Amino acid sequence: MNAKYLIRFDDICPTMNWEVWNIIEKFMLDAGVKPILAVVPDNRDQKLAVSLPRDNFWEKVRNWQSWGWTIGLHGYQHCYVTENSGLMRINPYSEFAGLPLAEQTNKLDNGLKIFQDQQVRPDIWVSPAHSFDDITVTALRERGISLISDGFTFFPFRDSKGSLWIPQQMWSFHYMPFGMWTICFHHNAWTKADLLSFCAGINRFGSAIISVEEVIAEYGERIKNDADRVMSCMFPFFICFKKSMSYLSRNLC
Repeated sequence: MNAKYLIRFDDICPTMNWEVWNIIEKFMLDAGVKPILAVVPDNRDQKLAVSLPRDNFWEKVRNWQSWGWTIGLHGYQHCYVTENSGLMRINPYSEFAGLPLAEQTNKLDNGLKIFQDQQVRPDIWVSPAHSFDDITVTALRERGISLISDGFTFFPFRDSKGSLWIPQQMWSFHYMPFGMWTICFHHNAWTKADLLSFCAGINRFGSAIISVEEVIAEYGERIKNDADRVMSCMFPFFICFKKSMSYLSRNLC
């Protein structure tokens, strides 16, 4: 069974790194890649202020959607207000996890209103910092968003409430013998070497890269199994271990 890959770019906003993005965009177009683009509706995170804001940002978003690229709702303002790691148990901070229903729905409604005003339809939820909870999932589903780009299973699955979880388990290209792997990229700080590595990965794995539409067609009715449950339990510990090793290597040299 050959592995399949899905490409995702986070932190898409008017002040992102446009110089790098223009190269990425052209390369994906030429390669026929249809990624997930996680768009921040109303960015207030100064860490994402890399370039001068593009006045035609939402026109660009509408163009991406017209190309068949999947637009994700990437939180609301990308500002972390709790110390709750949520369902994924990866990062101890969140824009949503731990907040009461009223606060979460207010953020979601404000974000969705911006998309609506800009004539853009967000098809999938991409949470900043992987941090959201059951309240978030329920509120999203009530607002017509039943696709979630997160989780650590081997394959996508549909839960008992009707949400389809498309796992996101990688942050760079790696050969995998089986499974469906979403690779998440953050391009704001990319160097020329990062760009070359990305292009090489697309060239190497291009025939195995699929779109969200293809994911839905192939896995839309799949149910979570025992192997997925084991993966979901173990993978957060693996990520935390890698973070700890990275921290020690930087600080013990």
